[in-house]
Amino acid sequence: MHLSIKMKLLLAGMVVVVALTTVTILFYTLLLDSVEPITPRPVTYKEARLKQSEQYQVVVGTAIGSQFYTLKVYNCSSSNASSIMVQWNNIHWQKVEDRQIYLYHSFYDARYIDFQARYHYVRIIGMTQGKIQKEESYFCSMWYMEFQDPVVVKADTSEVWMQHWNRNPDPDTYHTYLFTCPVPLSMRDSHLYPDFVSVSSQPCGDITTKLPIQKKGFAEWQNGGGKKFAVCVKGMDFDEDISIKLIEWLELLFILGADQVFIYKYTIHKNVGKVFDYYEKKGKVKVISLTLPGDQPNEPKLRTTYLKRALWQKRRNELVPYNDCLYRNIYLFKYVIPLDIDEVIIPVKSYTWPEMFLEFQKKNSKVMKKFASFSAPNAYFFEAFNSTHNPSVPKYFHMPHHTIRSANFSIFGHSVKSFVSTRNSRTVFNHYTLETLYSNMKTYKVMNTSIVQMNHYKKRCPREIYSQCKSNFLVFSKNDNIIDKYIKELVYRVESVLEEIQLSV
Repeated sequence: MHLSIKMKLLLAGMVVVVALTTVTILFYTLLLDSVEPITPRPVTYKEARLKQSEQYQVVVGTAIGSQFYTLKVYNCSSSNASSIMVQWNNIHWQKVEDRQIYLYHSFYDARYIDFQARYHYVRIIGMTQGKIQKEESYFCSMWYMEFQDPVVVKADTSEVWMQHWNRNPDPDTYHTYLFTCPVPLSMRDSHLYPDFVSVSSQPCGDITTKLPIQKKGFAEWQNGGGKKFAVCVKGMDFDEDISIKLIEWLELLFILGADQVFIYKYTIHKNVGKVFDYYEKKGKVKVISLTLPGDQPNEPKLRTTYLKRALWQKRRNELVPYNDCLYRNIYLFKYVIPLDIDEVIIPVKSYTWPEMFLEFQKKNSKVMKKFASFSAPNAYFFEAFNSTHNPSVPKYFHMPHHTIRSANFSIFGHSVKSFVSTRNSRTVFNHYTLETLYSNMKTYKVMNTSIVQMNHYKKRCPREIYSQCKSNFLVFSKNDNIIDKYIKELVYRVESVLEEIQLSV
């Protein structure tokens, strides 16, 4: 009798639990039926950028992916590549119809990767007289060998500049721009690549530009190829004979680990031309001719005077060769190094750049993934400190005879020169990465002076920082023989080159 009552109570409890569960399910079913479904929408590029400090690459990638999946492609079937009349300007530039826009070179960029998918772009480096206004739109016509008509998309235009550098430029100032053309996913997936690109102010407007799209090294890069270090030199404008110093500088770069040096040329002395010819035949130097676009002067003496007087315009013009050098080497080298011919980045403990990076990477593996460039602190070796004659070195050498430098390095982050990652940099200027390819990366990391330093050989203080230089760098000096470890090899190399070229010293 007692067991029968327990069984009844247990059964009653189970009935209550089942009843409560059924009521709960019915309640939530009715509640969900009363709520309108939420339609998911893609994250826009603007929204992702607003919170870029909180974003991971995956979020930014989603925004980029959304841009490509909603990309509008214009049908311009009436266009014909054979009828294009290119408007050339100052030999190396092409002018956009009815606009003061001048295009220099274009490149195929397949670096951006997200969710194991790559998004492809065509990048165009150009200059405009006056800034591009927000209401202006420009369009890219991408020409494929396989099709008669172009693939036309809207271009993104972004100035290569930091606005606080020169807040109120003259309205006629020439500005450097990067024009970016997204390649439709259908073209990417077809493994077809455009051969030429044009820019116009209307989707199917008059076309007066037709730039060949450079993609040298793309195939090798896809298979994991590529060398390590390329040095980039802005437009050289020297009428004096600097050939001996140039050979010394180049040979030291090759000792340090430079695979190739890319030099942009305005005007040079005939002996400097002989030096370039020698190294170009050996495949160690690539010389690229350069002019100024628009109505800027290109007569050598006028151009030299113009660039000396218009400092901010000079700096804007320099962004063209630096970014051209970056993009022509995105598949060929791991790093590009913007340098002047009076600058050398010297490892402190190591002998070469590869050795230095190997040690740095061992201790900073996580840091390598966070920054787009790695910078060497600047040390001035002024001629005002007087030369320190080394009797074992011929007198015509410069660096081994100038081993007194300022005791102080430049202010942290100032006047540095950098190893710029070609994998992670979108734009660059003369000191480091200006804009990263991925928004979750930082532009540059200054390496410690115990690892590396940048020897900067100058006659006098730079005019733009003269007062600071006079008080901080000229007053305090010290002897620095870091160059000595290269002297034996450097002297042998330079003398061998001089003998081959037959230059008198």
